[in-house]
This record gives sequence, C-alpha cells and structure tokens, in this order.
Amino acid sequence: MSSENINFTIQFEVIGNPTISVYIDDKLVHNGYTDCTFMHNSSFEDHMLKIVHSSKTNNTPEQFAKINSVIIDGVNIRDILYTSSYNIPNYPEPWATQQREQGIQLEERVIGQTELCHNCEWYLPFTSPFYEFVMKHVR
Repeated sequence: MSSENINFTIQFEVIGNPTISVYIDDKLVHNGYTDCTFMHNSSFEDHMLKIVHSSKTNNTPEQFAKINSVIIDGVNIRDILYTSSYNIPNYPEPWATQQREQGIQLEERVIGQTELCHNCEWYLPFTSPFYEFVMKHVR
C-alpha cells in the first residue's frame, strides 16, 4: 500500500462572514466559514494543509476566524499546531506601511498562530502515513 485515506475535521470560531478556503496540496477541499469534515487520499509522502482567509478589506465589517481544532483520524493535534503550523499574514495597507515607517518590524511568518485576523495563509506541513507523523511529534 502506498497511500491512505485520512479523515479531517476542522472546527472554526468566526466573527462576521470571513471567506475561508481549505486546501490539501493546493487542491480545494472546503470553501466557507463553517466547520468542515472531509476525507483525503494521501500518498506516503509530505503534504501541506493550507487554510486561506481572504476578502477582508479596510471597508468590510470585522472579520475573524480562529482554528479551534484540527482532528485527523480522530486525533486532536492541537499541540502539534502550536509548534509546527505557521501563518503568513497579508497586513492591510496603509497600516502596514505606517508601521514599517515607524520602525516596527511586522512578522512575516508567525509560528503556531491559529487566529486569522488579517487576510492570510495558514499552513500545516504533515506526512503520510499519518500515525508516523503523530509519533514523531510525541517523542
């Protein structure tokens, strides 16, 4: 066997109506700001879970999405999220430029952040077989 079916459940907490898209290896598997459950056939290699928060502008009402949990094959991998996931924010303008002009360095890659306030891309690299990925993190 060179692949496995992996079951994912992602639970969100949201304010407003953020646009959330979930991808595995750049394949769209969910669109919307509701919790999602899906199965993905994963070959035995490296993979990337990506969650994109988009459509927030300076003129939109407050939008916020927090990833409350990622459960893979029945295992809540919360602690793995805090050490292995990362968020790449797309800071709003002109705020970002103003901050940089004041000498404030904005983080380009935020490790373990599960709160998606700005437009951003959140990533969790993982490997299949999934149980080996989990065991690597609990050692």
